[in-house]
Amino acid sequence: MRPDFILLSFVSCYLFSVTAWAELQAGAQAQGGSRPATTRQEERQRREVQPGAKQGAVLTDVTDAQPKFNMDYFVGQWNFESTVSESPLGAGGPISGSETIRNVWDGRFWDITIKGEGPEGPFTGNGIITYQDGFSGQSYMRYEITRGIALLRTGNVGCDLGGTCNLYFETPPFEHNGSRIQLRGRYYLTSPFSYRVTTEIAVDKGEYRNWGTMWYTKDEKAKLPAVK
Repeated sequence: MRPDFILLSFVSCYLFSVTAWAELQAGAQAQGGSRPATTRQEERQRREVQPGAKQGAVLTDVTDAQPKFNMDYFVGQWNFESTVSESPLGAGGPISGSETIRNVWDGRFWDITIKGEGPEGPFTGNGIITYQDGFSGQSYMRYEITRGIALLRTGNVGCDLGGTCNLYFETPPFEHNGSRIQLRGRYYLTSPFSYRVTTEIAVDKGEYRNWGTMWYTKDEKAKLPAVK
């Protein structure tokens, strides 16, 4: 196993442990409230399977827990496109390319390979995704290096009654091109074959503003390279 892979796994464990206690307290408080009455529409929606839900995870009763999100939803090759605004991260304009994700270790680690082209020319990137399902809920970490920029996204995973799953994320502040930058956003999963990622950017402790929306479409015919 590569040394950098081992290092990333330790980083993810540390980040999850820092937030676990706060999330557990929040969850305990939320459970203390009473459950509202369920409408017919909500009951129908409960029986629908989310795009990334595990097979067989269909709700049959109003007291059932929400089905767990399956991170293998992302396994495969995805074509992406977006138009980003100008920022300290680079010139604004169209970005397109492909992203390949492989499950490399027992449903807990996924490898990322990125190839694309943007306003400043072609680029490549690599990264890793980790996942944890604990008492405080589902959480994940995505670390990638693209265009010379290292991004660490961490956040929670959740699905609603309408069959839509969301992965929220935030990055710690980091320096690039002389500016202090922080990103936040969410993965919005509405189909087994497509999703979008909205991202906001804050520069030098300023207000968050829209940076861009990335649209992903799965290439079902693409063959994944073998895991080394």
